[in-house]
Amino acid sequence: MATLDRIERLAANPAAIMSEIASFLVTRTQRHFQTETGPDGKWQPLSPRTAARRIGRRQRGNAHILRDTGRLYQSITGEASDTEASVGTNVLYAAIHQLGGEVKIPAREQDIHLGRTNRGRRFVKASAKRKETMRVTIGAHAIEIPARPFLYLDDEDEAEIQRIVEDAFRAEADGAAP
Repeated sequence: MATLDRIERLAANPAAIMSEIASFLVTRTQRHFQTETGPDGKWQPLSPRTAARRIGRRQRGNAHILRDTGRLYQSITGEASDTEASVGTNVLYAAIHQLGGEVKIPAREQDIHLGRTNRGRRFVKASAKRKETMRVTIGAHAIEIPARPFLYLDDEDEAEIQRIVEDAFRAEADGAAP
């Protein structure tokens, strides 16, 4: 009878199970970043222009598609309550990467800085000495960002969540804490 009472208490208050599921969801979501996969397979590679712009930075070319700075990856958190577990991020640009879409950039004016080298005029930093500063107008344009979903559950994830729940109830039936 004591075993049934323990199982009934766990079923009435599954907070410990939810906490373990939330931890699993964080780990699995971070794994999606590492493998660069969504529910439909590998993420679409970066555009050649974006990949070229990343050359020479910490992450190179097409490597680490959504982990250039690590901000989105590191922002993945899990939460658990008495009745549910969730995973998510508070980074504003996460939605455009998860769902895809078009980003509209309005027309704007901007200063560019040019310096003279033995290879002609080149872009230089604003702090550079002996530079020429020009005001330029950049026309309105749109950037299409493909969906690269990282928040999802596949069959393997659902099976692991089922295993977590079963293990907790099995441990409670055996008299051990989950």
